[in-house]
Amino acid sequence: MEKRATEITIAHLVTPYLFRTGSWIHAQLIHPCGVRSIVLTQRLEDPAAFPFAPIFLTTASLGRLGRIRNRLLHLAGSYEPKLYLPILRREGAALLHAHLGWEGALALAVARASGLPLITSFYGRDAGLLPRYPWWRARFRRLFAEGDLFLVEGPALAGRLRDLGCPREKIRVLHLGIDVAQIPFRERHPAPGGAAEILVSASFRPKKGVPAAVRAFAEVAPAFPAARLRILGDGPERPAVLAAVRRAHLGDRVLLEGYVSHARHLEAMQQADLFLAPSRTAPDGDSEGGAPVALIEAQATGLPVIATRHADIPEVVAAGASGLLSPEFDDGALARNLEWMLANPERWAEMGRRGRERIEAEFDIRRRACEAARIYLETARAGSGRAPRASALVGHEDV
Repeated sequence: MEKRATEITIAHLVTPYLFRTGSWIHAQLIHPCGVRSIVLTQRLEDPAAFPFAPIFLTTASLGRLGRIRNRLLHLAGSYEPKLYLPILRREGAALLHAHLGWEGALALAVARASGLPLITSFYGRDAGLLPRYPWWRARFRRLFAEGDLFLVEGPALAGRLRDLGCPREKIRVLHLGIDVAQIPFRERHPAPGGAAEILVSASFRPKKGVPAAVRAFAEVAPAFPAARLRILGDGPERPAVLAAVRRAHLGDRVLLEGYVSHARHLEAMQQADLFLAPSRTAPDGDSEGGAPVALIEAQATGLPVIATRHADIPEVVAAGASGLLSPEFDDGALARNLEWMLANPERWAEMGRRGRERIEAEFDIRRRACEAARIYLETARAGSGRAPRASALVGHEDV
């Protein structure tokens, strides 16, 4: 892509590029709003699913010994600046944007060696699970001290970063965005005979609460015999999900379809009547951090949602307007909200309209991309002229 004179180049750091559920990162890359984006990664993982150019594999030229050395540095908590500096200089990068807290921590040596400002986006697991380990808490303290800015999805995640020691003035809330224009809106109306499809689309991890979704459906299923539960996803909790389905004796009304492409996930949303997302804090501390992007997408399609007051979900779902929220871990309240939704289908259209309006106003990727561009420009200007730290040129001073 030709770099226009008015553009600055933002180097996005994300490894791997790109994990299966990383559609929200891809959206940030393909809607630049006047800045030029490049990607630097140490590992490629199905890049064809998230097409973008240019992507630079920083480890491409490493031989066997180089890969071993790089792996050891990685395990010790640092990327090797020499793998990044030639690309950053050749491409004229003005700023580094690390996606996920661990990527920011690993990239500190690169920021020092290049003299470039570093923005880090935290999303959830990085702020919930990792800080339980003293080694990561120390790494994050250093990142908070040296990093220039930290982006979060909402006030709950901002509070979490403050609790971990990040200075308040370095935190900025930036909602994640989706391409609303590409997502058709459809009002939901009662179907003949009370038929209703409830959709769950999530990885099978404890923080997603998929077994709780099955239990809630089992609680209300006898009163709504024409309703069915459709589940997209897979993961470590698959045995727990299957066990919940068996206990409910609802195998004929619960459809498990495994992982699907993002396009298929969006198609399933168009076909559904309600969206169910019982997120919760996992035993190991993992959480949504912000809010599942699927909740943003669901409301964009016009789906009323049933979710929990977890992390920044209340920032995304207007309780009582576009969906119903219950306390996390309160399976009874979750089931009662699902029952209310199924019993009041005449409210679906209004809730769907309210959800779509909110997503258009607050979560459209084009608006969020332009807000991000302003943040990039402000941070780049504030950090312009910063000299690289000589000790960081070798990249090992803190290893």
